[in-house]
Amino acid sequence: MHRMPVVSRVRSAVGYPERVPRRLTTWIALVVLCALPAPVFAALPDGRTTDPVERGVLLSIGSIYRVETTVTVTALRTGSGTTYPLGPEHTVTELGTAFAVAPSGVLATAAHVAAPFGAPLAVAAAPLALAQRGVFGDTPAYVNWVDSNHVTPVGVHVVAMRVWRASTGTTTHGTPVAARIIPQSVEDGTDVALIRLADANIPALTLDDGETLGTPVAVIGYGVGTPTTLGLPTTLVPGIKTGTIGQTGSSKAAPGQDLTLVNAAISRGDSGAPVVDAGGASHGIVRFTTSTGGAMDQAQAVLNDMQRLHITNASGPVFATFERGMNALWSGDYQIAQAAFAATLAADPGHPLAAQEQHLAAQLASVKAVNRRPRWWRGLFLTLAVATALGALFCLRRLLVVRRQRREGPGGPTDISPAG
Repeated sequence: MHRMPVVSRVRSAVGYPERVPRRLTTWIALVVLCALPAPVFAALPDGRTTDPVERGVLLSIGSIYRVETTVTVTALRTGSGTTYPLGPEHTVTELGTAFAVAPSGVLATAAHVAAPFGAPLAVAAAPLALAQRGVFGDTPAYVNWVDSNHVTPVGVHVVAMRVWRASTGTTTHGTPVAARIIPQSVEDGTDVALIRLADANIPALTLDDGETLGTPVAVIGYGVGTPTTLGLPTTLVPGIKTGTIGQTGSSKAAPGQDLTLVNAAISRGDSGAPVVDAGGASHGIVRFTTSTGGAMDQAQAVLNDMQRLHITNASGPVFATFERGMNALWSGDYQIAQAAFAATLAADPGHPLAAQEQHLAAQLASVKAVNRRPRWWRGLFLTLAVATALGALFCLRRLLVVRRQRREGPGGPTDISPAG
């Protein structure tokens, strides 16, 4: 079995404090601007796309959520016992992604997002801890410091977890939905957590526990690539990173566990995101970033957690209704599409795409109706054209007759001699 290379960035984790001293803010902001290339984000596909993976993304958007978990960290402690207090500003927020796996309101995400712990949290808190000693760096430096010194967070306390549903509007801030971690869903040795929403009857993604090397996929998440605890955007529009499923193997970052590479531009904040195929099924859940993209826990890891808690994975009626609408839209049955999108909104008023696609279907139906409508002026135009042509022929014939008569004269043809 192929052995996965050591993950250089340990785990996908991003955090930011709620309040930071102005001088510290300036220093870290300079580090961000100077040390990191700009992240790449793909826009949400247009409803008329013919690309199979983009269609899978559209089917999946209604199941995507943004997750933020805020914790306080007293200090970081190295393996040798040295303590690095975070100082008065010791609030860190982990950013990640979640996706629905049951229509009753169950989400799957990475445990280090929903219940921050260990190295991921230490990496997120490292900028604050080291800044107290005048030390600044970039993400690789913080990761290397945490990894090489066996750094762990001390005095961790979860303040709040907030969950927002994905949106397609870049200016939409939304309202957090009530959510809580399902008890016993976080187990030692795994990085999967399940979240229960107060909202039910939502579209969910089916989990496909079989992945094929080279399968085209998309990661739908809130990865931002921010290396420090500052500057996270608040957009609810997820980023789309397309790629393929890579090889499966083991990693020193997760001993005894098989992880699968994903050759897509995964970054911090994508932790917990689904890896979806053209049908909108998820083959896994993003866990790490790597030098070539990222690594995911296979779908079976989520299924095992759900089965242990007697939760059934299913896409649900809202997903099926919306999928019927999209299939009708793609096949040109715009009236059926409009009805399906209306039914989607009736069952799930907060669906991020149903109203938009319903409007698109109405526009396309209108254009189609105009193209098919009988046009009386076409017959009139044809009649006038024929009449004009006949009139022209008649005039031409009369002109030829007149010219011939003038040429022959009143006595008849000039080339005939009289009889003798």
